Amino acid sequence: MTKAKEENQAIDLLPGARAFNKQLAPAYLDHVCITAGFAPPPGSPVGEGMDAGFAYCELHCGAGVTSTLLAGSNPLGDFHAIDPREKSIEQGRALAKEGGVRNITFHHSGIEAALEKTLPQFDYIAVNGIYSWVPQRERALVLTFVRKFLKPGGVVYVSYNARPGWNRFDPFRHLLREGTAGMRGDARTRIAAARELYRQLEEAHAPSVVASGVTAAALAELDAIPIDVIAADYTNEFAEPLYVTEIMSDFAAIDCVLAGPADIAETVQVLIAHEPYKSVLERMPSVAGRELAKDLLRDTRFRRDVFVRGGRRLAADNREMVMRGLAFALEQPAASMRYQAHTSFGEMHFDNPHSRALVTALADGPRTLGELIGQAQTLNVEPQNIAANLHALLVSGQIRPVYRGTREAQNSVRTLQQAVRARAGSAEAIAFLPSPFGTAFAVPVPDQIFGELPAYERADEMAELAISKMGGEAVSKSMRETILRRARAYERNARYYASLDLKLTL
Repeated sequence: MTKAKEENQAIDLLPGARAFNKQLAPAYLDHVCITAGFAPPPGSPVGEGMDAGFAYCELHCGAGVTSTLLAGSNPLGDFHAIDPREKSIEQGRALAKEGGVRNITFHHSGIEAALEKTLPQFDYIAVNGIYSWVPQRERALVLTFVRKFLKPGGVVYVSYNARPGWNRFDPFRHLLREGTAGMRGDARTRIAAARELYRQLEEAHAPSVVASGVTAAALAELDAIPIDVIAADYTNEFAEPLYVTEIMSDFAAIDCVLAGPADIAETVQVLIAHEPYKSVLERMPSVAGRELAKDLLRDTRFRRDVFVRGGRRLAADNREMVMRGLAFALEQPAASMRYQAHTSFGEMHFDNPHSRALVTALADGPRTLGELIGQAQTLNVEPQNIAANLHALLVSGQIRPVYRGTREAQNSVRTLQQAVRARAGSAEAIAFLPSPFGTAFAVPVPDQIFGELPAYERADEMAELAISKMGGEAVSKSMRETILRRARAYERNARYYASLDLKLTL
């Protein structure tokens, strides 16, 4: 087999998920930069390019769900979605056409061919689910693409399987690849054969297997993992987890500086205030060393990192001003909010009048930090109290950063929302709806169907109608129970969706 065919085979193994990734939203990436002290990209609506528009690119976009929903909710952005799989590109184009999204261009292309295209200089580039799953040559092409097309001050998001968390799975992964080479059957057939080989080695007390701490019985969890993920992580011979220091070195070569993980709860700034992180991280003299030590403490298996090209820092007064322009939105109805959370550094408790007042304010719709602070000051509440409780809600994953809504965005998302809801119950259903706040929010398929129904007083009637649309007799008992629970909670959930300007009626 030629090298080109091998690399195409590796690309075919990458999942083409129809889910929406909220961490790829420009507002989310801006927040990562700002909290780490870096300036957002030049075209960011909260940066120097307010109302000027920005350029955004997603490499290996899959079915284009994330890029299309983001394009619809950010009408001033110029979006480009690139993928070598023709079927994926066709799916993305169909959704964009049905949704009336005109500010996105799909490119049926590999990264090497994309390097020869006439593309804009991007403010944001998303490298999601590629880097640690493809051959080294493909990784080099990713870096070349970023170096060529990312603006100075632009942001690149990269996700990858990480060490040390994957280290203990190495014996099984290599046994799978070597012990089932040439075997007929799909990934699950190969997994089953490799598990039997692994069991025999475990019974023979093979030192490396024993030292890994992964038993044959523990590998039963693989049965619950989607087949495309199994193929990408285990049977794909090019998949190779990486240390954060290796990623930082790769991107440093193209002048990109790590701002931090996309998940605020995993940042050094959050963790270093708590033991055992504090004692270890404070002794590490470099950013790379602190990130590595953090991963060793957490046994990290997967990372989502944000890099800034050039690493331009914000002055302290500018940082406060820019941060006040970002808005925040609830991730769930106010009645479902929790005021404590279990984290890797212990329990968080923030059940106080200030956090409840924040939730009450956000229940009416997203608000900027400036608006939240201004509202608090009229009640003689110190800004520090607002910031501390907002931080707790962010770390616990119950709110997220978004952009302020605009009339242009409201008009842009309407047709796209209809196109998504029209797919509810089909094989191409998408459990997210775009909002005018620069992102999309989870709206489970049953709720999308409930929104189309006449007003029924009984939840069981709503549930039965949704079940019939979702497959009738083919719907499992557990799914039926889930649909009924959602029908009973629909009135509350519908109020929450309305606060985000998510229309549930056709």
